[in-house]
Amino acid sequence: MTDEQMLTLLRFDADKGLEQIMSAYSGLAYSIAASILPDSEDRHEAVNDAFYKVWRARDDIDLSRAGLKSYVAMVTRSCCLNKLKSMKQYEPLPDSETDLGIDVDFDSGESARVNERIIKECVGSMPSPDREVFISRYYYEKPVADIARELGLKERRVNYILQKGKRRLRKALLKGGILL
Repeated sequence: MTDEQMLTLLRFDADKGLEQIMSAYSGLAYSIAASILPDSEDRHEAVNDAFYKVWRARDDIDLSRAGLKSYVAMVTRSCCLNKLKSMKQYEPLPDSETDLGIDVDFDSGESARVNERIIKECVGSMPSPDREVFISRYYYEKPVADIARELGLKERRVNYILQKGKRRLRKALLKGGILL
């Protein structure tokens, strides 16, 4: 069943539509939850919250902006981060850690697209485990200690990888990005 068909079914028969969407994307949702939340009960609760939010937003979902898979992934990640916040284990990244020393334009449409493309290319071209470390810290906002434990690295090594990745990203944005 296509995303359009599943969304139409969800709008006209909420139970069957939600069942179909959960059948198609629950594996993805649980995978995302497992990468963020350590406890299986918390993961299950966050995934349930995510599908509830999909069900509630069924009339507002715009598939021309993103596919249903992307929407489910985004909502699941948001629910997992909200769960972490409520558990008081989540600490937002300090500005000093995310500061590249340059002002990158993410506000205007074309500038944001150019800069996001450069960031995706830069992070995507990082070797393993650098890419996994960078994504875990700056996308999933995991603590350095958790990243080190999950990847079998020393915290000092994780911090070095993050610093090296930020320098690489800064260089790529200075070379081809749109700055303020």
